[in-house]
Amino acid sequence: MDFSNRCLVGADFSGAVCKDCDFSDSDLSMANFSGADLYRCKFLRSVLYAVELDGANLTRADFRGAYTYGWLLNDSANVTYASLLGFELESRRRSVSFSADDPQNVREIPFGQVIPDTSELCRRSYQVGRFSFTFDDLDAQEAALQRSQIYNRLKRLYRENHNGQAALHCQFYERYYLTRSFYKYSPLTGGQYRDQIARTVVRTVFSYATEWLSGYGVRPLRIVRNLATLFAAFLLMAWLITGSSTGSGVIYQGPGIAVQAPAGADTGASRRTVVQRSDDLGKDGSDIGRLAQYSALALISPELNQFTPYGAMIPLALVYFALSACLLALLFSSVFLRLLSE
Repeated sequence: MDFSNRCLVGADFSGAVCKDCDFSDSDLSMANFSGADLYRCKFLRSVLYAVELDGANLTRADFRGAYTYGWLLNDSANVTYASLLGFELESRRRSVSFSADDPQNVREIPFGQVIPDTSELCRRSYQVGRFSFTFDDLDAQEAALQRSQIYNRLKRLYRENHNGQAALHCQFYERYYLTRSFYKYSPLTGGQYRDQIARTVVRTVFSYATEWLSGYGVRPLRIVRNLATLFAAFLLMAWLITGSSTGSGVIYQGPGIAVQAPAGADTGASRRTVVQRSDDLGKDGSDIGRLAQYSALALISPELNQFTPYGAMIPLALVYFALSACLLALLFSSVFLRLLSE
């Protein structure tokens, strides 16, 4: 059946078999699809505000461009191969009220009527039967919060459907948009992020740092990239300090070298002694390869038998080790999460 481009507000499809039906560009606000079989249905650019989808079969359903904020989609729905991640938001925030009276100066849209582009529905208030829809301006922070809430629901849905990779994708973007919302709460609660500005700033800065450093703990390649950046920065600083400072550097103690000692006056026989090789790295253009080796080993330990920092290199090496240890811990954690998601 073709249900596209229709006003189907409040329609009851509960338990219906709707395989291969087309609901594209329709207003399905407040519709009930609980327990329905929606295999391979199309919901492209449809309005799904407060739609009930619990227990529905959404296998291979296509929701690209659908306006999904506020839909009721819980973990009992089957979403195998469903296209859920390409959703959109209406440009204004939608609210619904229920009234049996005819509204004044509000356009009425009859149930089942052909409707224009669904992206234009939010431009002005309208009523369908007893459902009255009004709209308010939507600022950037609230739009980000709405996206975060949608990704949170999709994350839980994918986990229940044992799709770990998609759940991790949603987990990242849930945190990503929550950070950009500046923790502004829902208008229903009346909360504003400005109520606790100091705490909000600290949490937001920390969230941005967590995103850049580790991708909120679910992006191992991003952590590897930052480890490589940290290694390159430390190597450059070590090379500059050891090459220009006389009171700071790194001493390399290589393997012992056997040396023939001169003959003794009393015995007349020569002796072989072992002399420890010692180099001050970076002095007089010494091998930068040794500095790179030291920088790599210092990722996992601040004290190395072969390498001994001195002067300003000691606190620098400790800070470098602390930062790298944090990144390595995040890397192991994110890899473990990836393995679990498989």
